[in-house]
Amino acid sequence: MESLIATAAADPAFSGFQLQSYGSLVLPDHPIRFGFQVDIVPDNCPTSILFGLVSRDPVNGGHAKTKGFAVRVDLEMREVWDALNSSGLVGWVEHPKGLAGFTDEEPLLLGWEIEYHGNALIPKLVVADQQWLYPAIQCPHPIVMETLIGWEGEWDRDPRVTFLHPALWREQLPMHSAQQPEAMAA
Repeated sequence: MESLIATAAADPAFSGFQLQSYGSLVLPDHPIRFGFQVDIVPDNCPTSILFGLVSRDPVNGGHAKTKGFAVRVDLEMREVWDALNSSGLVGWVEHPKGLAGFTDEEPLLLGWEIEYHGNALIPKLVVADQQWLYPAIQCPHPIVMETLIGWEGEWDRDPRVTFLHPALWREQLPMHSAQQPEAMAA
């Protein structure tokens, strides 16, 4: 399977960004909750970073379309922008001490948490201690979701010392079975 990173450079949503992946996840045929998170120290980062969980789905004769969830975090302005679904400004990175409040000891958390039910992906974005809900999207089955980190322009630092503690995780959601009418009446 070809990595999304190999084909993402052609996507206008990611133009100008150097991209790196920290793994991928094949979604099963049952409901799950999954996510991707990473810590950053803004002083050690480029001014604009990209963070997402995305997939490439062939449509209309085999051309791939990027689907999923990605945000661009402008660390100079402390703004969080939707990078993939044309939702615009999502919010701001807030801390009483500004970005200086995020250090090696207390880094800035970026996280996606997504519930997968049927053919729907239901996302939640976490930035520091703030959470934003996103509109759900439909996805075909099977689908592979790949983690995505990016930075704008040239940058000479090793991403492994900037994007700390990357974690791609998953957990199965409880299966709810329909109760028999007699059991409900008892």
